[in-house]
Amino acid sequence: MASIKTFLIASAVAIGAFNVAHAADLDLPPPPQVEAPPPPVVSGWYLRGDVGVGFDQLSNFYSTDAPIVPGYSFEGAGLGRQVDIGGGVGYQVNNWVRFDVTGEYRTATKYWATENYAGTTPDCATCYDDYSGRVSTFDVLANGYIDLGTWYNFTPFIGAGVGAAFNQFSGLTDVGVQTGGYGVAPTSNSVALAWAIHAGVDYSFTPNWKLEVAYRYFNGGKVTSDGIVCTAGCTHEVQSFNIASQDVLVGLRYVFTDVPAVAPPLVTKY
Repeated sequence: MASIKTFLIASAVAIGAFNVAHAADLDLPPPPQVEAPPPPVVSGWYLRGDVGVGFDQLSNFYSTDAPIVPGYSFEGAGLGRQVDIGGGVGYQVNNWVRFDVTGEYRTATKYWATENYAGTTPDCATCYDDYSGRVSTFDVLANGYIDLGTWYNFTPFIGAGVGAAFNQFSGLTDVGVQTGGYGVAPTSNSVALAWAIHAGVDYSFTPNWKLEVAYRYFNGGKVTSDGIVCTAGCTHEVQSFNIASQDVLVGLRYVFTDVPAVAPPLVTKY
């Protein structure tokens, strides 16, 4: 009898050990996937400052001499480069959208133009006039931007702006190449519709500080001179043209907001 009891107890222990070993060999389901928390939403007011260089372009040149002076012909005109210095205030709505209002001074750039006309003497059958002056601009723009996502603290963006350009045309002179005639125009100030298109990337070296590098196409509208007063034969010529610029800008933004810390993901262990 004792041997039978011993046999039964040994059999039960062996069966239990087999079941435990078999259960250990079963493939258990993997732990549930825990998604990383989304990046914190950054919003708040910000200040910005920008500096850059503008490569100016001139188009739609017009002179009131064209319908008056016999044989008038426009030879060409151009502008130099400008240094752009500006700043503004804006609001970061969320990680994707922001708006700001900026003011900017564009330093004086050199203006030049050449015209010819039919002369009345053998040594001036075709006479030339050379013009020179300076154009400077102060502009105010309301801008909107779309941030296109952030990778390793880099955020590309696009944007557009519209506002007003206060253009100053100063120091305009008219020199007759063959005749030696000379004319000068008073400083002229005008206001024009301005607009811009932006594209660039910023780098967040802290949650609040952002360094920005951008390209901007800026259209400053129409620039018009005052009438040129000259020594002789003067028609009080007025010149006008449209001004635009390809700008390269470097800026710095500071966002007034407390950025919440990102909590580490929760890991479940068996």
